[in-house]
Amino acid sequence: MRMRKSGVIILLFALILTMLSACGGSKKNEETSSPSKSNEQEGQKKEAIKADFFYDNPAWTDYLKEINPILLKNSNTELKAVPYNEPTSFQTAVRVGFTTDNAADIFKWWNGYQMKDLVDAGHLADMTDEWKAMIADGVDPAMADTLTFDGKIYGIPAGVHYWVMFYNKKVFEKYSLQPPTTWDEFLSINETLKTNGVTPIGTTTIDVWNGFLWFEEFMVRSYPDVYAKLVVGEAKYTDPEVVEAMTTWESFYNKGYFAKPLDFQNEIAPAFAKEQFAMFMMGSWYSDYFKGAGMEPGTDFGSFILPAINPAAGNVVISEVTPFLVSEKSKHKEDAIKAVVALTKKEANEKVLSLYGGVPIRKDIESKDPIINGLVNEITAGQYKTITRFWEATPSELSEYASSEFIRFMHNPDQLNLVLENIQKKADQYWAEHK
Repeated sequence: MRMRKSGVIILLFALILTMLSACGGSKKNEETSSPSKSNEQEGQKKEAIKADFFYDNPAWTDYLKEINPILLKNSNTELKAVPYNEPTSFQTAVRVGFTTDNAADIFKWWNGYQMKDLVDAGHLADMTDEWKAMIADGVDPAMADTLTFDGKIYGIPAGVHYWVMFYNKKVFEKYSLQPPTTWDEFLSINETLKTNGVTPIGTTTIDVWNGFLWFEEFMVRSYPDVYAKLVVGEAKYTDPEVVEAMTTWESFYNKGYFAKPLDFQNEIAPAFAKEQFAMFMMGSWYSDYFKGAGMEPGTDFGSFILPAINPAAGNVVISEVTPFLVSEKSKHKEDAIKAVVALTKKEANEKVLSLYGGVPIRKDIESKDPIINGLVNEITAGQYKTITRFWEATPSELSEYASSEFIRFMHNPDQLNLVLENIQKKADQYWAEHK
């Protein structure tokens, strides 16, 4: 009897545990399927994608801090900085990335041949369809021209700049000088400055690309048509027109118009502010360096486009477009495309202009920089023809080699003929293999 009673008690205890367990399970299931809990989970914000952004201007690290909050409003992506201090290592890193599973999501690049090489190799994401929406949103359709290859558009124009001569307004005022309208007036400015003990023009050779700057200026203001043929292998660096332009360049060294080369990143702007030289040739983006040296645009410094050497050359200006591109093999390709599209929105482009400068890419924005506004007005009024910068207008292999030879010339102007012969040998070899 005692055994039977004990068995009943055990059985009853087991039933109670089962019921309690069932009730607990029911409660758990109710919590899991609770409408309020489900809605809360569905309402959680999707975690932002971090797209690696490769660039070679360290100052853009601060730019990302400003632009990322705006990007997140219009896309679910923010840019993660991958900075490089100079172009060579940067280019190498981007190109190597194309051969791996870690291609840059978004990267800054150059237009022209520099970009065409990547298009031909299939490294860039096609954004033709996205451009239709961007244009409808207010982006100037003309901005797609330099990014179009075989009818397809790649990337966005993050920066559009012109190459100009900056001048120190206080120095010009001291000697009653005005921006020149003719080449003879420009030569007269140089002579006046030199006579008064002021070196007219600052120079830089710190990076290989610095070598071509004055070469293209002398060429396009003398023989722009020959320049157009030269960069595509239809003219020679030893042709009389090129030799003539180089001889003009050499004469500037002989007359003492050029200052000793300085580091354009760290030394040029402070030296310019201290009136160690009166003028400096560089892209309009360099205005920020002068601001960093405590100079006010429009007050302390201005800019002008060099006049034609040969009147038949007409009004021409060198242009530079800096595209932001998306890798075809990016792990976040679709999100990266959305991010660069978001960079063309009005608020984002205004922020880009305030931080990076340049010509607005949208029709509903006007630059607040007096230097840019002055240039745009001058180019419009003078009906200037824009010419692609040498670095992008000719194949990378040639632009890099030629620039290194031009730097050799800048340090040794008496080697003019040797420099041109060396470049032409390289050009002959290149075009023989690529035509």
